[in-house]
Amino acid sequence: MWRDWDENSIREDIELMKRLGIRAVRLFIKNEDFANEYGEVHPQALEKLKKVLDALSEHEIVGFVTLLVGHMSGKNWRIPWLAFEDIYKSHAVEKTMRFIEGVVKEFKEHTAVAGWILSNELSLVKRAESREEALALLRAFSQAVKSIDRDHAVSSGDVPDSFMQETPNVRSYVDYIGPHLYLYDTDLVRHGYTYGAMLELFSNSGDVPVVLEEFGFSTHQFSEESQAAFLNEILYTTLAHSASGAFIWCFSDFAHESDPPYEWRPLELGFGIVRRDGSLKPAAEVVKRFANELEDIEKLGIHTEFKRMPEASVLIPFYIFRDYEFVWYKSALGFWRLIQPLLTSSILLSSSGIDNTMIFELDVERVLNSKKLLLAPSTVIALTSTWRKLLKYVEEGGNLYVSLVKGFGDFRAGHEAATHLWAELMGLENVLEAGSVGVVYHGKTEVKFVRDFGSIEKGARVEVDTPIPIYAYRARPVDAEVLAVDGNDSPVLFKARRGRGYVYTMLIPVELAQALTWSMDWSGKLQKVFRSLAQETGVEVRYEASSAEVEVKVFYGQQADIVIAVNHGNYKEVSIASSKPLKDVVKIGGDASLTSWSSNQVAVEMSKKSGLVLYLKH
Repeated sequence: MWRDWDENSIREDIELMKRLGIRAVRLFIKNEDFANEYGEVHPQALEKLKKVLDALSEHEIVGFVTLLVGHMSGKNWRIPWLAFEDIYKSHAVEKTMRFIEGVVKEFKEHTAVAGWILSNELSLVKRAESREEALALLRAFSQAVKSIDRDHAVSSGDVPDSFMQETPNVRSYVDYIGPHLYLYDTDLVRHGYTYGAMLELFSNSGDVPVVLEEFGFSTHQFSEESQAAFLNEILYTTLAHSASGAFIWCFSDFAHESDPPYEWRPLELGFGIVRRDGSLKPAAEVVKRFANELEDIEKLGIHTEFKRMPEASVLIPFYIFRDYEFVWYKSALGFWRLIQPLLTSSILLSSSGIDNTMIFELDVERVLNSKKLLLAPSTVIALTSTWRKLLKYVEEGGNLYVSLVKGFGDFRAGHEAATHLWAELMGLENVLEAGSVGVVYHGKTEVKFVRDFGSIEKGARVEVDTPIPIYAYRARPVDAEVLAVDGNDSPVLFKARRGRGYVYTMLIPVELAQALTWSMDWSGKLQKVFRSLAQETGVEVRYEASSAEVEVKVFYGQQADIVIAVNHGNYKEVSIASSKPLKDVVKIGGDASLTSWSSNQVAVEMSKKSGLVLYLKH
């Protein structure tokens, strides 16, 4: 684009963006076309960038300028002033900041500029050897930009498992977290839900705004219709999870198939929502409809007059974003495997109608006064100080759900104890025998309730699939009640009162089990367990879909609510029950249909991967 300059073609693209309702774009500065070996910016390159920004401004579109490229489309492009292995070294950082300052000074007051992004997936060019090394570069970038331009956002632009996307560690340097998500799954319902759960993980319970900075699929991987359905699903998901925005990769297909990297990466040619000849793919029509609807939904006051009010939070273990001596789980399992039970916990809650956030363990005090229920799912270990904070939280009226695990498959945390407060917090005695790797659950495991639990009656049974061996604790009650037992009549679910609140302990880590399955159980049986937990702890479930495959998020208002429903599965007719009497229901967005409603229920028809936005007056 910068070297083979065609201003008319660029203007045509921007005009089409405007017609499709696109409000913001990411711009990539290809460094080898912009600067010399000293990081000094070429004046003619700045002039081209100005023409692009001018065209965007004319069409009321804003741009987020990505400054270090670096990586794009399966290739690492030359950065003239540094060798890739030197990216994080001080002499290279100095030249990088010289280049960045040259661009930012030139355009800090341009009306089309909305933000400055350090890189595009810099960790794919060269991964930092340590957190400190990565944060030093990000800190230098943030300080350099903010010293010149304090009015526009900055972010890192890196991959999700990068040090530069760790919310608790970068929140002082960036204005939003921008994960790039290309997810794959054997369960396509879980796949759709996971995007929303990932947004909650990076949000850290509203700590920092989140933008889904890159997502999409190529129509050389999948059909155009499938691409469109996926983008539709995720656009409504990002809206439902309060993301500040979403950038689809990318606007247009690429034409030069014999050029690197397209010669060896043919999928990179087809990510666009517009074909190489300028004609619209079905995905473009999805974007246009969503953009038009979003304008109307925003006028109603979503996020201002109508707000989410999640009453539950999932704890993110301390070792995800911090290093401690001899706590080796992240290096052993990796970021993606570690977060799977957390994501699945959030998915199980959301598919049960329970809105939720995620909170980093070291930040848990931020939510202790606002959440009725905290969940520590599939816990290997938590800090001793955290257990003390949680005990106090429960004693003062909060509620805690904990599931515990000692290992799975080849991973075994044998030389570990999840907690030191077995009796004091949970009302249990750990009776696992010395030297044991744990109770082994493998295959189909039946959980039988021996007491009523929420809406679950005594005698009810739930099956948990554990496709690979899971190693668990064994415990007996000290002053806790036994709520459920396994197939061997060993107690697995307990309830203990502590002060004004309750602790629920589960010895079968159902979140981990569901994360490991080929396909999650969408029958609603596990969702009933979590809804019962919500009933017992006073967490409101105002709207409940008849299918667990339909995610429902509520934005509460004074006299009415906005409800966003996303069907992560195939076509279905769904009812959405309301716990408050309804006076009126109006469809205000989405490609699903409102078929009828009564004072306590809404009937909808949802095509595959469809979304629906409803205005419900009480």
